[in-house]
Amino acid sequence: MRVASRTVFDFVRPSGTTAPVETELIYQADDPFAVTMKFHSGGAVATWVMGRDLLAEGMTKASGEGDVRLSPHGRALVLELVSDRHVTVFRLTRGTLRKFLDATYRLVPPGTEHFDADAFLSTVLR
Repeated sequence: MRVASRTVFDFVRPSGTTAPVETELIYQADDPFAVTMKFHSGGAVATWVMGRDLLAEGMTKASGEGDVRLSPHGRALVLELVSDRHVTVFRLTRGTLRKFLDATYRLVPPGTEHFDADAFLSTVLR
């Protein structure tokens, strides 16, 4: 079972101007701690996986210390994705992320997540 949503994030250029980027948000019950974001631009797709808890925390305060950071800025949220060469910045509405997270919580409520390490290892070690 999964939750998927298509939306548009604003890519924030270094100059401060923005460009719309079609974004897919995907949550799968069999990987309950992770959210996948797929960014579609110019025929290419960039995929990032991040923690659901990080996204929830970032709704109200700065969260993330590594490659993914999310923080509130007024009515918006600012998402920073850090790679070896770039820091890519997106702006999105709180409502968009809240609606998606709420749908994931209906599928797998917070605190009930379970990771089946045996099943994972049997898949990896085949």
